[in-house]
Amino acid sequence: MKKYEGLFIFPPEDKDQALEVTKWIEKFQGKVLQKADLGKRTIGYQIRKFRDGKFLVFNFEMDPSKVQDFRKDLEQQETLLKYMVTVLREESRPSVSTATSQTTPQS
Repeated sequence: MKKYEGLFIFPPEDKDQALEVTKWIEKFQGKVLQKADLGKRTIGYQIRKFRDGKFLVFNFEMDPSKVQDFRKDLEQQETLLKYMVTVLREESRPSVSTATSQTTPQS
């Protein structure tokens, strides 16, 4: 199972879209790890006559073989304006001592 992050943009209605996205993920045997409602925001360009949208971010796990089918299913959703799914990578972060610059700035 790989970890993914999905950004989903819906029309700015007062509807529980988070539950809808959770069902879509679970339909493809995925597991929601985290979700965040970013609220209503202005979209940079008009999408289907909407200038604003409700933004939701989900972190989830899913079998990589099912992600393509998941994306195809998202394309068919009429309530969804736009979406983006990216792979979350486990990056090893350098320790604080190696992250600081060892060189001095030139004057």
